[in-house]
Amino acid sequence: MSKKKDQLEQKVADLENQLKRAVADYQNLERRITEGRSELSSWASAELIKNLLPVLDHLEQALAGISEEERQSGWAKGVELAVKELNQVLSSEGLDEIPADGVFDPALHEAVDTREGDDNMILEVVRKGYTLNGKVLRPAQVIVGRKSNDHPEERSSNEGSDEVRMTEDN
Repeated sequence: MSKKKDQLEQKVADLENQLKRAVADYQNLERRITEGRSELSSWASAELIKNLLPVLDHLEQALAGISEEERQSGWAKGVELAVKELNQVLSSEGLDEIPADGVFDPALHEAVDTREGDDNMILEVVRKGYTLNGKVLRPAQVIVGRKSNDHPEERSSNEGSDEVRMTEDN
């Protein structure tokens, strides 16, 4: 009888362990599904915002290209209001403009050109960049300054190539 009792107690303990594992697995599954939905929602939001950024760029370019006289017209004020509202909506979704003044940061900026100027400093913004909830959505495209380089070896190699061309022409 005690052997049967021990077997039953062991079976009950095994079933309790199985139940605990099943409950834990179910809770983990619920958590993963919730995280997955949240991630999917964030991804869809990011894609929508990414698709809206060129529209915002065009509207801002249109405003930048109008004269002061045109700025007083109704349509220009309407466009300014639309840009302001669009920026507010995007900001409420977690969109922030990447600062593009100061030192070039390859994690936030994309260098599209360099010009003579202060080394590694941003000289001009070609296209604004944005972060969404702290992650880079679109890097800012910038023109970066570089020190002027007068390398004598570059000059001498160029001079040599001119001489070759001159002899070929003769």
